[in-house]
Amino acid sequence: MNRILNREKMKMEKKAWKQKNSVSFLTLVFMGLFANPAFAEEGFAPLFDGETLNGWGTTRATDAFSVNKEEKAIHAYAGKKNGSEQVPGCLVTKKQYSRYILRLEYKWLENRFSPRTDWDRDAGVLFHVHGNLKKLWPNSIEMQVGETPGTVTGKSKEHWKGRKPRRFHTGDLILIQNNQVQAQYRRKKSGWDPNGEIYTGGKGVFTQFGIEKPKGEWNEIEIRVLGDKKATFMLNGKVVHEIMNIQKMEEGKLVPLSKGFIGLQAEWAELLYRNIRIKELEK
Repeated sequence: MNRILNREKMKMEKKAWKQKNSVSFLTLVFMGLFANPAFAEEGFAPLFDGETLNGWGTTRATDAFSVNKEEKAIHAYAGKKNGSEQVPGCLVTKKQYSRYILRLEYKWLENRFSPRTDWDRDAGVLFHVHGNLKKLWPNSIEMQVGETPGTVTGKSKEHWKGRKPRRFHTGDLILIQNNQVQAQYRRKKSGWDPNGEIYTGGKGVFTQFGIEKPKGEWNEIEIRVLGDKKATFMLNGKVVHEIMNIQKMEEGKLVPLSKGFIGLQAEWAELLYRNIRIKELEK
């Protein structure tokens, strides 16, 4: 009788151990998956794996980009001496995209490099990149990434004390190679305004909307692209810019620009990009 009881007790203990460890394993899997926003957000896929630059190339040979495995981030100018002379760089995806939601985070670090040691920090996220990919900045649309506050203009004397008076505000629109790329946007006076008049042309337009977090903190960018129809820029959950009727020059005339590669800039300021993910949308 004792043998039977001992045998039953051992079976029960073994079953309890399996249940306990099975739950622990599932919990670990669940936590591991949802720690990565690419898995936590339905339909999103990572464009950066946190460990390599697989799936990316550069427009020109450069050592500006590397992987920071501790931060699981793309690191611009890692290990470069503050104030040293450096060159800009541009990473581009190896795949083209048309209709999608792009999400990523960026964070400014301390160092700045010659010849821009006294400039506001500057970078950018490019989309619909096309044409000659050997150019440093290929034909594309840029959502500016920069530390200049949106309310600052060239006349903001207090802000520009000891700085080069060049504005770089996250959310500003830049049409790179604007003789080859065009878009429409709403503006009042010199800035984007959702209630403004429709304007076409130029090199881009500023926005006063959007507040960047202090240097050393992560900022969230979202760009919603609907082919050539529309693109909406968001910073930390707020809409800061929107463009429409995106076009490119082809054989001497403007035609719809509906797809292209995605790019990340490095422009003489140390920063990190992480959690880069994309959700492709149906037509």
